[in-house]
Amino acid sequence: MKIKFTLKNKLFVAILCVLIFNVVLSAILGNTLFDELYTNDKINSLKNGVDSTKISYLSGNINKTVEEIIKYEAQNMTICIFSLNTETGIGEIEYFSRQRYFTLNPFNNEINLLAKRLYIENAFTELNNHKYYIKNAEIGSQDNNIIVLSGIKNNKYILMMTPKKFINDISYSAIKYSIFISVFSLIIVAIIMYFVAKKTTKPISRLQIVADKISNLNFSERCEISSDDEIGLLSHSINNMADKLQDYVERLKDDLISKEKTDKMTKQLIANVSHDFKTPLTLIMSYSEALIDMEDIDEDTKKDYLNIIINEGHKISEFVQELLKLSQIEGGLIKLEKSNFSINEIIEEIINKNSIIAKERNINVEKNIYSNCIVHADYFRIEQVFQNLYENAIKYCDLGGSLRVSTFIDNNKCKVAIFNTGMHIPDEDIENIFLSFYRADKSRKYTGSYGLGLAIVKVIMEMHNEKYGVKNVDNGVEFWFELENIEMNLELED
Repeated sequence: MKIKFTLKNKLFVAILCVLIFNVVLSAILGNTLFDELYTNDKINSLKNGVDSTKISYLSGNINKTVEEIIKYEAQNMTICIFSLNTETGIGEIEYFSRQRYFTLNPFNNEINLLAKRLYIENAFTELNNHKYYIKNAEIGSQDNNIIVLSGIKNNKYILMMTPKKFINDISYSAIKYSIFISVFSLIIVAIIMYFVAKKTTKPISRLQIVADKISNLNFSERCEISSDDEIGLLSHSINNMADKLQDYVERLKDDLISKEKTDKMTKQLIANVSHDFKTPLTLIMSYSEALIDMEDIDEDTKKDYLNIIINEGHKISEFVQELLKLSQIEGGLIKLEKSNFSINEIIEEIINKNSIIAKERNINVEKNIYSNCIVHADYFRIEQVFQNLYENAIKYCDLGGSLRVSTFIDNNKCKVAIFNTGMHIPDEDIENIFLSFYRADKSRKYTGSYGLGLAIVKVIMEMHNEKYGVKNVDNGVEFWFELENIEMNLELED
């Protein structure tokens, strides 16, 4: 079976090669540079030891000098303080780490030989021009030490040295354990990277599955967006593409459904208009024929018949006017003329205008009005909105029921609510209640409404780009709408 070299495997191998290269490079550089770096660091430590010990010595504080010497001896450094006449070669040891105490003994053999070698190498002459003389002996040479020599004063010198083999041993150990740690880290990181590569490429496999389904117009699945990286952005783009394609397909379906719905609404509109014309026209024709046929009709009956004909004629005229008004608003023939005004003025005027009708139905009208409801809107159009909603509330309020008008400010909006007690509107009718000719109770006879009042409310509020609606509440129904509230700053002048 042929192994498929997937993106996951490619990613894992690439990262593994980088890690192996890093381990090999560390080993090579460690063998070539680590020893030199550590040697330079040790030389700097010797120079620091020389300086600090010299400062303590020159201060005359023997205790401080001893502390400094002990500190650097603990770092495997040998310290010697001595005086030497570079012309005669005669010198004296003041302190030598091997003796562990201050003394004025003559040079012992070890220091004497070292001083002679330094003298031959012109080390003391070098100190006339430099602060330090540094000797870095090669392994296997006679000294096998790193030596730092510096002058104190008056032919007095300080010498600090450390074995070169000690540095090489530490360097070798450091390199060895660094390689061990690197190899161990390589194994651990390789395992981790395998699972990371697997997790990283898993969303890509998922993208392929989703993309294949989208190509077959199957929009049931979406890509999971679990990160903000390139894969996350790609997933987001594929999801957007799927959403747009799905919307496009849905729009095509909706267009077909809409066309069917439009045809149905056109038929329904014709049926509704015909129905609303039929009743008053039938009455007009019936009573007109009766007036013609009845020769011995008395004046009171004749007057009643004529009043019925006139009333029905007014109903037809009112219907035509409302239908024309709705058509003008929907067609954009009526433009808004916005201004700042108090919504309370409209509310008070319409409540007073309809007070007789409310009393006839024994309706208790309550007002809960906020005093500072100043709105920016078209005065006459909003008056029409409230008039239609208020008449609707009176019409469907229970006999002897309650009607309440409330205004309040919410999020810089003046909200107007008209509540009436009565039966709830069925949930399936609420979303259609503002459509033209729509009646929640399909079986009810003519009640003076043509199903246009709420449709006019809908069109006017949408012209204002403001919200409106209806909801069932306890014991009744509440219609509402909101307008932009204007805060007026009034200043009193003396």
